[in-house]
Amino acid sequence: MDWARTKTIFIVVFLLLNTFLLSSYLEQQTNYQESSASQTGGEESQQRLYGYSEEDLPDRIEQLHLEASYVDFESGGRSQKVENNSNINDITYISNERLIGMSATLEEPVEISEDNRNEDLASFLNNYVWNAGDYEQGQMDEELNRQYYYQTFDDKQIYKPETSAQLELVFNEQNEIVGFRQSYFELDATPADSTIPAEDAIEALGNPSNGILQTNDTVSDVSVGYFNQVTPQGENVYLYTPMYIVEVNGESRYLVNARTQRVQSWEQVMEDNGEEDIMVEPEVPENGSDPEENGSAENGEEAPANE
Repeated sequence: MDWARTKTIFIVVFLLLNTFLLSSYLEQQTNYQESSASQTGGEESQQRLYGYSEEDLPDRIEQLHLEASYVDFESGGRSQKVENNSNINDITYISNERLIGMSATLEEPVEISEDNRNEDLASFLNNYVWNAGDYEQGQMDEELNRQYYYQTFDDKQIYKPETSAQLELVFNEQNEIVGFRQSYFELDATPADSTIPAEDAIEALGNPSNGILQTNDTVSDVSVGYFNQVTPQGENVYLYTPMYIVEVNGESRYLVNARTQRVQSWEQVMEDNGEEDIMVEPEVPENGSDPEENGSAENGEEAPANE
């Protein structure tokens, strides 16, 4: 037997085996490190976002602010939809230094069924309301029998105090629409050059100086909207600031300025805006009654007390 040759073969085999085992070991180590890094990164992200999914965060806001001015419904054919509608009983145009808009009463009430409420409401808006697609449905006030809607920009709501909606449908006790009131903003967006991403809005709430988010708190929703926090810039001109709306624990809502990171509670902003923005609506008469007896506002004589 050629022992020298046999020894060489054994050495080569062992070298190949050791190389294979070392390669397998290094591959396992690499996979483990990548898995650990991914898991750690996910945990850090969850901790940083207080349980909110990074994939669900809204995109960075692209507007510094919106310049908003009320449109005149008596010009530009904006009231043509109601003027040409045979079921309109009366139209009142409102125009004063605080509000420009219109209200209308119906000849025959329009029934809204409970089973198909959203579909019936959408049909009504399509038949009666100018630029109906620019409004988003808000809350229903059961006490006042009002369904509120708010104008949107780029699919983001322009927030106003609850009873200062830009479109409201007036119901009678039989769940029928008897009239509506509408105002509409013409909007001019100023592009943003330095706004924060949504992650920074959450981190602002978690900053110890704000003391809002605690270790056991959970962020349940993050969205974007526009809020009026400044006085009019001139006759019939308002500035709306973009805010991240962060909901905590499914209960409290906070607003984070998309540029300054200033944090405010939802209630604080709505209360600050309340005195100027909440309007006394033109009274819409019930079907068949005399508009003059119900105090219809002609050219703003009975003016909504907002903005």
